[in-house]
Order: sequence, then C-alpha cells, then structure tokens
Amino acid sequence: MLNNLYIKDFILIDELNIDFKNDFSVFTGETGAGKSIFIDCIGCLIGDQLNVSMIRKDCEKTIIEGSFEIDDNLKVKLKEAGYDDESFIVTREIGIDGRSITRLNQRTTTLSFVKECLEDYVDIHCQHDNQYLLNEKYHLSLLDQYCQFDENLKNLADFYKEYYNLEKEYEKLTSTTFNQAQLEIIEYQLREIENLNIDNIEEDIEIQSKLKVISEFEKQQKTIAEIKELFTEDGILDKLYYFTKLSHNLSNFEDVQTNIDNIINSYYSITDDYETILSKLDLTDISTEEIDYLNSRLYDLQRIKRKYNSSLKELITIKEDLSNQLEAYNNKEFILSKLLKEKDIAYRKYYEYAIEVSNFRKNKALKLQKEILNELKDLSLEKAKFEVLFEENKPTSKGIDSVKFMISMNTGMPLQPLNKVASGGELSRLMLGLKVIFAKLQGTKLIIFDEIDAGVSGYVALNIGVKMSKLAKDIQVFGVTHLPSVAACGKYHYLISKVQTDTSTSSTVEEIKNHKRVEQLAILSSSTISETSLSAAKELLEKAQKLCK
Repeated sequence: MLNNLYIKDFILIDELNIDFKNDFSVFTGETGAGKSIFIDCIGCLIGDQLNVSMIRKDCEKTIIEGSFEIDDNLKVKLKEAGYDDESFIVTREIGIDGRSITRLNQRTTTLSFVKECLEDYVDIHCQHDNQYLLNEKYHLSLLDQYCQFDENLKNLADFYKEYYNLEKEYEKLTSTTFNQAQLEIIEYQLREIENLNIDNIEEDIEIQSKLKVISEFEKQQKTIAEIKELFTEDGILDKLYYFTKLSHNLSNFEDVQTNIDNIINSYYSITDDYETILSKLDLTDISTEEIDYLNSRLYDLQRIKRKYNSSLKELITIKEDLSNQLEAYNNKEFILSKLLKEKDIAYRKYYEYAIEVSNFRKNKALKLQKEILNELKDLSLEKAKFEVLFEENKPTSKGIDSVKFMISMNTGMPLQPLNKVASGGELSRLMLGLKVIFAKLQGTKLIIFDEIDAGVSGYVALNIGVKMSKLAKDIQVFGVTHLPSVAACGKYHYLISKVQTDTSTSSTVEEIKNHKRVEQLAILSSSTISETSLSAAKELLEKAQKLCK
C-alpha cells in the first residue's frame, strides 16, 4: 500500500503531505479542483515521465515522494539491487533546467528500476484505458495466473524447448550444403586446431606465467647465488647443524634445555623454508631447449587465437562444431533420420503434455466464468454472459491454446471480445469485476480507479462503490469519483479543493469526517446544502457504510 505521499510545487499543488491507510479511500472535488493532477502525481511517482511544465509557476523545481509498504517481492528486488530492504521510498524531482532525479531510499536510482519494482504493485485505471484486461494477447497469461500451476507450465516449457532445439537442428542440417571448396576449408581448419592438441583452456596463461618466472630468475641470479652461499658451504645451516651436535653435551643443564630445543626446531624450520625458496626460485635445471619449447608453444597458441579471434576455450568449441559439420556432411542421411525420430518423439511428449495442460485450463476456465458472472451480477449486469474461448494454436512454450475472453452484456446479443463493449458504464463495471478476481493474483497492492463510474447512476453506482469497498478488504483502493453513492462507500473520504487568491491558485487535499463529509455528499447529490439534502446525504452514508461492512 501507499503509506505517505509528499508533493511540492506540482502544477497547482503548493505543498501536500498526506498519510494514507489501507482499505477504500475516496477522493471528491469540484471540476477543475485538481483531482486529475493528484492522480498524475502518483503516476509520475511510479514511472511516468516528469516534465518542466509540471513545475508550479515561479518555482525552481517540483518534488514528489511516496512511501510504500514493503512486500516479499519488493524485498527481493531491493536486496538483489543492493538497497536497504526495510523501506521503499521513491523520490522524483525535476528542475526548471530540465534535469530530473529519481531516488530510492535516498539513493539515486534509475526510473526503469522503479518501474520494474512497481509495475504490478500499483494499477491506475481510468474509464477508457487500454488495460491489459482488454488486450487478447494477455488473456492466456491471465487464465494461467488463475490456474496457479506454475510447475506444470515449467514442465511444458521444458518439453517444448527439447522439441524446438531438435526441430531447429533438423532444419539447419536439411538446409546445409557444402561444395568441395568449403569442405576443404573445414577439413583444413579442423586439422589446424586438432594439431595443437589443446586440452587445457588456460595453457597459454600458464606458459606466460612460467616464462615470466624464468625471466625474473635470470634477473636475480646473483641474489640467488649469494643466498645459496649464505646457507651452504659452512654457512647458516652448517653452523646450526654443528650446534645441534654440540648441544648433546649440554643435556645436564636443564635450565637451558628449552632454549636449546627452540634453536634445534628453528634449524629444521629454516632448512624447510630454505628448500622451499630454492624450489621456487632456483630454475637452473630448466634447459634452454625447454625455454625454447615454451616460447614456441606460446607463439603457436597465440597465433591460432588471433586467427580465429577466440580464446582456447572457444577454439575447443569451434573444433567440435567443425567436426560436427564434417560428420553431418559425411553421414547426412543417417543423422537426419536419427534427428527426425528424436524430433517426433520429443513432439509427441510435448503435445501429450500440452493436451493435459489444455484440459486443466478448460476446467479452470469454467470456474472462472462462474466467478466473473457472479461479480457482474453484483454490479447490476445480470444479463451478461462471459465465456473463455479456446482455439488450438501452433505449438509454443505455453502450449497449444489460444485464449480469448468473450462477453455479451445484454440478452440476445452475441458474444464478442471485451474491447468491443461499447457502453462506458458497462465497460467500467466489467473491468471492476475482472479486477476483483485478477488483482490479487497479480500481486497488486494499490488500485486507483479514476472516475470509472462515469456513465452510471443510482443503485448501479452504489453497487460499484460496494464492490470497490469489498475489493479493498484485500487491496488498498483509491477511487476518484463525482458520484455520491460511490463516495459514501469509502472508509476514508478526501476532499480536493482549489484555493484562489488575487495572486495565486492552489489545490489542497484534506481528509473529511462526520458532518463535513455529509455536507460534501449533499453537494455531490444536489449541489446545495439544505436540511433536505443533508438528511438524504446522511441516510445515504449510513446505508452505504452498512452495505460495505
């Protein structure tokens, strides 16, 4: 949910700082008061573009900041991106010079990352928006979300991938032909790489390292010779060894035995370290022939790498590919026959599983149809018919189904695609009914309905308000409305007003309660405040709140 919204110098808004609660919040106000501006602010917060025209007149910059409640999905995304995952605060700024800044938890971030985080979290729905629910290309995914069988879809995708790879391999080999010149090039390249006998993908690095050590050794020969002289030929080691012999004569002196033992242990330790140093630094046993071999081998490896513009690891892959090409040419008919059998087997496995998935979808679709019709009935669309239309499609990783949501709003009217619903009021109710079912499945935490109740009135409007309120039991809902019946259903009511002085105009947003809320409902109903309108507004509020419990 959206916990807090701060706005500074945005079009008509001077400064606002609003805390929101969960459940259903309604926003009302006269035409031109700034309701659409308020929604635009939230849109910019979740990813819409800011532009200089949005900066309040005579101000340097505009700021929008929102604090969202953390859910598991946001925590994962924040943690993976290296952000503090205890909060989710988005800040958007733009100055009069056109420079915009996006921050997340006080750190500069990209707008695309904010969009990625909030694309399913917040859903802003206007009456005639081209929503994903209306777009047929999303209907299969929506049905699959309703089915909740991710493991089955993963298995289906794996079967398809196996079949698809074999199909592509078969097509590639079928269309592959070589003339004699091409074959000779392939054979030459294969021999050239094979003759190097590459079995260590880091051989060139190891040779370079070894040659570097040899080069360093040659530079330090004098130092190594002096070290040898220091330790041998009556040097340190010989003297310490002689001490160990003499120490046997001091066995009766217990007070110094510990010190004697320490020197003897040091002798053995120094001997081990000296031998280790020599083994690493003394390369006098490496012959000139071996050094020549290393240089020659490195030259050959680097030459072939440059020629094919590849690493040793990639050269091994190239060799395998060339070998396969040659084998494919020499045994083309046999390999094609083998691939065809494997492809047919893979397709049968895929198709049989796709049929199972399709049958599961069709059973779930019947349940979905009933749920949607129940929702539409609650929204005074008792005559509506809804059907999930299945057609067999070409194989894909999602199966063989093509799915389309079909609707008929009135008796005697044929089923047609959702986007063909003509009436704005009917479309609004249809969309609301669908969102009640799909919003939770998509992980939506906040839905904003921007005057989707346009074109309806009376008890239909009240039904819309009650439905929004019931949806708000699971998801935070904002409803911008001009209808008193919808406004009366909100648990919280915010009034958007325009304040004008001789020099400026600004919009404000405040939560209204009790008598002030009744007055606003009266104004929405009859544009006047009188005993009659106030009494009717109070009665409407009590009735709506009772229905929404």
